[in-house]
Amino acid sequence: MPEPCYEIVVYEVGDAADADHARDRARTLLRRFPGFIAWTPFTEWDAPNRRADLVAWADEAHARAAATAVGTAPDFAGFRASVATLVSMSHYRAPDSTPDLEPRPVAAGAGVEVGRFRLKPGVREAEMRAAYAAMLAGLAALPGWRRQHLVRLADGLFLDLAFAEDQERSEAICAAWAGNPACDRFLALIEPESMEFGTIL
Repeated sequence: MPEPCYEIVVYEVGDAADADHARDRARTLLRRFPGFIAWTPFTEWDAPNRRADLVAWADEAHARAAATAVGTAPDFAGFRASVATLVSMSHYRAPDSTPDLEPRPVAAGAGVEVGRFRLKPGVREAEMRAAYAAMLAGLAALPGWRRQHLVRLADGLFLDLAFAEDQERSEAICAAWAGNPACDRFLALIEPESMEFGTIL
């Protein structure tokens, strides 16, 4: 799995209300960027015109590509104009010793795909799991992807539990499997039994 990259931006704005609107629009645009995980906005407690944004990305490459877009693309001109002073912007990694940090939160409203399958005759579980891991390395960069787990049940059954930002993104990610070489390699090893989509309450 790619290592998540955290972008932390600290800046000051002019008109707070206009800046809030510009930031909300920028967040909406970035949510559809490849590799986007989450954008957590902050406002300084005693200085409402000072802001900090924590943006989580699937990896450093996606973080830097998005930063370039925010800094140059016309769609983000309003957000750039709302920033009076850029204090700092850097990219960070979290140490492995930070188990409580969850870069891909799954909460109420998140979408889930539940797929049931068996292995094709002659396919070893280790072979399937290796293909599954390779597939996730690509899916993790899709907008809205949160996490995915493989569950072994009794009688040779397996569950694929895939979580996304919402059910719409869950269905879109599933549709993206078509024609994806890594997904095709995984699908060639299994016999699907059912697939359902839902929303976490």
